[in-house]
Amino acid sequence: MASDTMRSPASITTTDLLKFAGLAFVFADHIGLFFAPDEDWWRVFGRVAAPIFFFLIGFARTSAVPMIWLALGAMLTALDFYVSDGLDDVTLNILFNFALIRFVMPVIETHVLTRRWGAPVLALFCAAMIPVAAVILEYGAEGWLWALFGLVTREAIVKATSEARLQRNLVGLFCVAVYLFIESRDFDFEPVQTAALCALMILLGVLLANFRRADAPFEAPAPVTQAFRWIGSRSLEIYAVSLFLMQLTGHLLEVDVEDDDA
Repeated sequence: MASDTMRSPASITTTDLLKFAGLAFVFADHIGLFFAPDEDWWRVFGRVAAPIFFFLIGFARTSAVPMIWLALGAMLTALDFYVSDGLDDVTLNILFNFALIRFVMPVIETHVLTRRWGAPVLALFCAAMIPVAAVILEYGAEGWLWALFGLVTREAIVKATSEARLQRNLVGLFCVAVYLFIESRDFDFEPVQTAALCALMILLGVLLANFRRADAPFEAPAPVTQAFRWIGSRSLEIYAVSLFLMQLTGHLLEVDVEDDDA
């Protein structure tokens, strides 16, 4: 596969493919959340979505925070408040968490990654902050762990040292273990569902640890390539619009059912 500097602007990239997969898991998760709450398998597969996007936020080379993230995040948080019974069930949308990570990333790169074993220590801190951050931010410090995994994966590519690769592996293993524990506990999955989630997350961890920005290992017709490139460049906007429509539709259907039962 071509390197990041050699890829063609007209080709599908591994980033496009990863974002496309992330969106597919997002849709599965939201179908289960809003339209099939008694069918837990949707949520099992949906657990894969957020780690992909947090990883890519950490892996990215930019610290810029697009204003559209904040605008869409505010819109989705407002909708969540509107359809909820109170503030107890409302957290700031995941886009605010992405923005926070982008904001602090330069500090982490300058003051944490420059210290030996700084990344594993930060991973422990993120895990300790999970109960606190979860009250405020969607995916809270669980997301921070996946973003840190993305960052140390990029560092392992840049430095190409055994120590950098070891830190990547340690952070990735810890990240997967913590996420599996938290998500299986919070959703109270059945044993077979927990086993499936474990297999999915281990596979995802291995794939992300070996992730590289490059051309996809196949060629596609121009319309398919253009579609993948567009989806890749607009993945978070697609997430936001689809979430808004699905959450609002699910709420209106629920209201209709309650009115019919009244």
